[in-house]
Amino acid sequence: MKLLHYFIVPAAFALTVAACTKERNTDGLEYQYQSDVLRLPSQAYNYANPDLPSHLSDLKSRLGAKVTNDGATLGRVLFYDPKLSLTNNTACASCHLQEKGFADPVAFSKGFDGRLTPRNASSIVNTLEHNMFFWDGRETNIKSMVLRPIENHIEMGMDNFKALEKKLGSLDYYKPLFNNAFGSEAVTEERIAEALSQFLNSMVSGNSKFDESSPNGWGSNVPSVFDPGEQRGMELFFNKARCATCHNPSANSFFGGQEQVANIGLDLEPKDLGMGVEDASKAGMFKIPSLRNVALTGPYMHDGRFQTLEEVVEHYNSNIQPVANLHWGLQDGTGTGQPIKLGLTEAEKADLVSFLHALTDEQFVKDDRFSNPFKK
Repeated sequence: MKLLHYFIVPAAFALTVAACTKERNTDGLEYQYQSDVLRLPSQAYNYANPDLPSHLSDLKSRLGAKVTNDGATLGRVLFYDPKLSLTNNTACASCHLQEKGFADPVAFSKGFDGRLTPRNASSIVNTLEHNMFFWDGRETNIKSMVLRPIENHIEMGMDNFKALEKKLGSLDYYKPLFNNAFGSEAVTEERIAEALSQFLNSMVSGNSKFDESSPNGWGSNVPSVFDPGEQRGMELFFNKARCATCHNPSANSFFGGQEQVANIGLDLEPKDLGMGVEDASKAGMFKIPSLRNVALTGPYMHDGRFQTLEEVVEHYNSNIQPVANLHWGLQDGTGTGQPIKLGLTEAEKADLVSFLHALTDEQFVKDDRFSNPFKK
């Protein structure tokens, strides 16, 4: 059974067929298709020029250079389509759930054949400012990165991209999507990577309570936005708790740092060497993750060892291990390399967690532009 039916029709008649989605072919004639599997708007969502707060204006200009509405629309379908996997049962979205800030609520994700990934699935947010991907930073190009889970033998298992091109090319619902995005129906590995990259780059989060409190960037505070606990927590975050050493909104839009990797003293002898696989001096070093939507993205760390933000805070408060390459911001300043003891009270720890919850963008995790386009 064909999933998609094409009708080349005059524009005047096209207006009368309300049940179908309008597109435009390369000859400029309107054509219509009705998909049995997709729920897409009659006009593509605005991915390239969204409304963003003024302190994210740089992202807005870069979106226009890297993202098109039709390209991101195709990327959205690819992101949610389990047919990108070998067994047609696992999509990118299987391990990156919108309601969880595009992270996975389990320590290790289940791949296409039931095996578990060796690391926790990272959240997806404001990737335009990322130039290092995966926990060990092994990819620096987003178009290369998006293909790795597809071909990975645990995650999606589709390592023959020629076979994937043929598979997707046989699905009628992709024909207009590739045509709209690239000017022809041809399905290629390069186009798959480009469309997925555009969709991921369009995932900009900037509507948290913290963003509301700093409408023109960090320092332009509107204190009344926060409740007293959140306000105290923000002051701790940037001062006593020293979180901003590695997670600084003035450095980028995703609450990462100018330094991109760190050993945070999780283990004296790490089982997972992280970046140390390639360089022994970097044993136990991992990418510093984004804190946007962090209250939704647990469990935490590369191995999902901490279930709650309270556990994360307690690690930094009292449990940092004295590893040889401990990040300088976590040392006690005596010159001995010993880890800092923050000495946070129970009330201060609770306030800090309250502030971390204020980094949640409820609009982002409910935005139809980033939701599953497949009919249930």
